[in-house]
Amino acid sequence: MIAAFSQAVDWAGCSVRAFAWHPHTSKFAVALLDDSVRVYNSSSATIPSLKHRLQRNVAAVAWKPLCASILAVACQSCVLVWHLDPTSLSTRVWEAQMWTCEKWPTIKGRCQTGCWSPDGSRLLFTVLGESVIYSLSFSEYRGEMQGQVGGSKTASIVAALSETTFETLYGEERVGGMVQSMAWDPTGERLAVIIRGDPSAGSQTVVAVFRTRNSPVFELLPCGFLRGEQGAEPQLIAFHPCFEKGALLTVCWSTGTISHIPFFFLSARVPYASPSRSPAMLTASASVREQPLFSEL
Repeated sequence: MIAAFSQAVDWAGCSVRAFAWHPHTSKFAVALLDDSVRVYNSSSATIPSLKHRLQRNVAAVAWKPLCASILAVACQSCVLVWHLDPTSLSTRVWEAQMWTCEKWPTIKGRCQTGCWSPDGSRLLFTVLGESVIYSLSFSEYRGEMQGQVGGSKTASIVAALSETTFETLYGEERVGGMVQSMAWDPTGERLAVIIRGDPSAGSQTVVAVFRTRNSPVFELLPCGFLRGEQGAEPQLIAFHPCFEKGALLTVCWSTGTISHIPFFFLSARVPYASPSRSPAMLTASASVREQPLFSEL
């Protein structure tokens, strides 16, 4: 059950089961196969290791916002909340004003993964068994409309990631398939997507990177792929919350290695001349198809 809903590609067998950057500092938590959670801090050589008798089959970890040292760990039978001493070694859409929800029964299958734009105006999500990325735009309601989800009621397909073949320096490669997880960087200009491979069809699990823009119109443009060492497959991805020179993507690999991959770029919000472009290696959907979402409320 946990493996089916985990964002990790191979939760049962990978040595890294969950990963989370702290929202305000260069610190991250890693849940390992032995159910321990380790916390790494760029400004400290001390690495706390968190263990508890109830901390079994860890599925996710999350830091408390606006707090330096409180970490929630989702386990098989409970959620443990740790208060860390820095010197120790130890498919529904909800609105958060009135906490109501709307059901969208026309989407086939459950939601596999999703991520919000930094300003909260757009939700990208995928559905289990499909190889497309859906987009929903949101607006903030006031007065009598307050308490409604405020979605566009129409999910647009913004990328089709069906299998394709292309030539690389390593020969012919097949890439494409279902989306396992997604991460949107804090600038809103880079989107990372883990696409599950199919070994029987000769395709491999890869991280695809897209350039994005949310205004004045939404754009999603393919940049390319990230490759690990021989035999390593991506398991989890996350962006650093406050990287100042572009975007910093963390990738947890099946070998237990954790890589921090920088994307250096000037933000589109800052005027500059002749921006460089990365070669496109994955074809996004050229046309936008719409999927109506009928509310049951």
